Amino acid sequence: MRDSLRRAAVSGVLLLTLIAGFSTPSHSFQQRSQPALVCRKSALAALKPIPKLSYPCGSDQTEWDEKALKLPARVSAIKTFISELSSFSDPSWWATSVQDLNVCDFTQAPGALTSDQRQAFADGDYSSWLFGNDHIRLALIPDPCYQTEYGGSNAFLLHRNLDHVFVTQVLDGYFSRADNSVNIAFAKLNTQEIIEISTGTGGLNPTLTNYYFAVDPHSHMAVPKNLFNGDHGPTNQTSSAMLFNDTVEPLQVLRAHSLTQSFVIYVDDAKGKIDDNGRSLSRKVLRWNGKLYR
Repeated sequence: MRDSLRRAAVSGVLLLTLIAGFSTPSHSFQQRSQPALVCRKSALAALKPIPKLSYPCGSDQTEWDEKALKLPARVSAIKTFISELSSFSDPSWWATSVQDLNVCDFTQAPGALTSDQRQAFADGDYSSWLFGNDHIRLALIPDPCYQTEYGGSNAFLLHRNLDHVFVTQVLDGYFSRADNSVNIAFAKLNTQEIIEISTGTGGLNPTLTNYYFAVDPHSHMAVPKNLFNGDHGPTNQTSSAMLFNDTVEPLQVLRAHSLTQSFVIYVDDAKGKIDDNGRSLSRKVLRWNGKLYR
């Protein structure tokens, strides 16, 4: 699924050679060129417009300054926004697939997509903001003040339990050079559902980062699932460089809705034997020991 980001990175090199700006298309975190893309009337009726996060931008800070993330007005607005998302409890909205909702959000009219619409939808002309299934969904919401030129966004996990929706912010001030650079996947670890949120930077030296969560059975909120041995102890995230011509795709942590026994990452290493577009990298295999990948 990540082939599109690799192609996008190569395209970025060519565009820079022509001294042009570039933004990489999706790194295949979501493949949307499936057949029979139709906006069904039932899906259109269940559709909700993307909610808007709003707060005044700081006058003394640039939009790429991380200090903007701590603005009191922003923090307060996000708390209010989380409350708004918790009202997304309409059974018809949850019963309608995310694919169908996204298609209707794109066309805003019932009927099958034309060939031009299908192409535009598949090529990233539509920025997906909703991902997930019938009980867990990820809402990727644009940030009005932070990294707006690179799709600055905030991601929230919605967990539906009976008639209640519990909301957790899982990405704060995320941005990327790649369009549609976020996706969600699920797996089972014993009886626990594992949530994978995958992201990618795009650009000339693309990097992939995955985050893992589980739903706390008591609070029903998403909590980090520490699956990896990090520099400062167990962590819920792992990263890898993406090679232009890799034969083994990195960060294949989930397979067939389960945790894989091992997966590959590529890391920056001055003594690394892999030369990838000017980067020196080493290849590492992380293996599952029953508790963590090491």
